[in-house]
Amino acid sequence: MFLSIREIRHAKGRFTLIGSVIALMTLLVVMLTGLTEGLGKQNTAALESLHPDKVVFAAPSDKEEPEASFSSSAISEDVLKQVQGESGVEQAVPLGATQTRMEGSTGAQPVAVLGMPEGTQLPEGRGTVGDGVVVSKTAAEETGVSVGSSITLGGQNVQVKGIAEDSFYSHSPVVWADTATWQDVSHAKPGTVGTAVLVTGSLDGDIPGTVSTNLRKAFDALPGYASEHGSLVSMQGFLYGISALVTVSFLTVWTLQRTREISVLAALGASKRYLFIDALTQAAIVLGVGALIGALCGAALGALAQGAVPFELSAFTVLAPAVIIWILGLVGSAMAVRKVTKVDPQRALAAA
Repeated sequence: MFLSIREIRHAKGRFTLIGSVIALMTLLVVMLTGLTEGLGKQNTAALESLHPDKVVFAAPSDKEEPEASFSSSAISEDVLKQVQGESGVEQAVPLGATQTRMEGSTGAQPVAVLGMPEGTQLPEGRGTVGDGVVVSKTAAEETGVSVGSSITLGGQNVQVKGIAEDSFYSHSPVVWADTATWQDVSHAKPGTVGTAVLVTGSLDGDIPGTVSTNLRKAFDALPGYASEHGSLVSMQGFLYGISALVTVSFLTVWTLQRTREISVLAALGASKRYLFIDALTQAAIVLGVGALIGALCGAALGALAQGAVPFELSAFTVLAPAVIIWILGLVGSAMAVRKVTKVDPQRALAAA
């Protein structure tokens, strides 16, 4: 280990270059991870806050097959009663979801209207569903709306009963409403009480004409969520792969350049295990410093970006990429330096 640390001190420029590349890779992955999580939250935050155990979807008509889709599903009163009557179901609440335009005194804003029965407790202290709507803070600020204001929601005049902390559905700020308001705004067919049923408890099997899923899988039923999230996750995977390849390339070249020194140590009696650990320690130090600097820079840029883009800054989005890159780099480094265990002392002395 003494040799590895001494080499880092001696060849500062070379190791600074390698560390800078690792830091840049880590920075890119941290930013992409934060953006992926932030965009995901803007899609799913409202659904997550409701904490259902199961989400039930139904076909819009008897002639169609049911599918997990917030765009096409339609819950009738009969389907709702069937779900509520299932054994193991503690609570079944119909949720209506539609996207429309909200007009206030100073402007207009695209919003998502989520409708539930009157008296339903809204998540995270937002009050209860009742006469009037509860508007997310962002939408209220954009349209000059306050408590008691009258707004136009999808062509319907409604009263604002409250302003709540931001919640998003499919990238749009949420307006919480009662089922009747949602029916008017979405122009739902008579007898339709929602888009899906949020179930608390257990639900064994699917009711005829319906399909049920857990909350995580229900996210894929949101318009565009699966393709957007999948694309960003694929980009993360490519970046991780590129990081590993770049790390292996740099350390392979460096290992080849120090083969003479390692060979001399082997000829002087250093064990193969010592040589391997020495080379791996050197790689671990360079990788660790580079990943740490990249993570810190990513956290700083993420904090600045939060006000302009949907960026999620958390321990997971900052530390997870750094740890993964460090581990991938270490595995790649082990592959690159494995040749040090095959040094022939006699050939080393001849080369020296």
